[in-house]
Amino acid sequence: MGAYYCAICRQTTFTGKKHIFGKTHQSRLRVVLLKSLEKVKEARRTLKKPQVEKFDCIQHKQTFWCYCCELEIQRHITDENMTVLHGGLLEHMATPEHRKKTHKFWWDNKADPKLRDKIIIKEDEIERFKAEVANALESFVEKEDEIIKQQADHIRGQEKHRQEVLQSLSERDAEPELFTGPNGIDMSAQDIVRHQFRQEEGQKNRQKRKKEQSTDRSKKVKTSERQRNSDDT
Repeated sequence: MGAYYCAICRQTTFTGKKHIFGKTHQSRLRVVLLKSLEKVKEARRTLKKPQVEKFDCIQHKQTFWCYCCELEIQRHITDENMTVLHGGLLEHMATPEHRKKTHKFWWDNKADPKLRDKIIIKEDEIERFKAEVANALESFVEKEDEIIKQQADHIRGQEKHRQEVLQSLSERDAEPELFTGPNGIDMSAQDIVRHQFRQEEGQKNRQKRKKEQSTDRSKKVKTSERQRNSDDT
């Protein structure tokens, strides 16, 4: 038993019962066409100025269901490095097969003839689009190369700065540490130790001399007292 499936109404009609293309069908057809035309309109905006972007595994893998051809197509063209937005949809709508099946779809579904040509891309339009795509791809590659160059320069600059910092730290570790000595003069740690040692030795010598002087005075006093005592006797 033969059967006819209407993708618009999502109903199957078997032999002996004809599918009704009435108000319900036309209402659903209008909704389907409006949704499709919105996407086609968005794609048509890029005909004169193609848009090329860096590949996005989520956004640029979108598909489009063509009701005329009953075929799912890739909405964008990509090599997984860069993507021509809407390129797949525009190329599909420019094929002779799509044009032929669109006419049949409009006839079978009794759709509004005024809308038919809006989802067909003319041959001269797609040729101009391809020429503009070539220019857009070249410009995109140049920009990407410039970005990569800037990033490389930035990385080299960071590495150079890191090496300079390491070199500065190494030189600082190799040099004797300087301290501020007497009268604000910078002195090395070794000089500071010598200076402190001399100061300590000088202080010890002064204390020793004071002690010796004190001892001498004490001896003189005792000697004087003995002499006075001797004279008194």
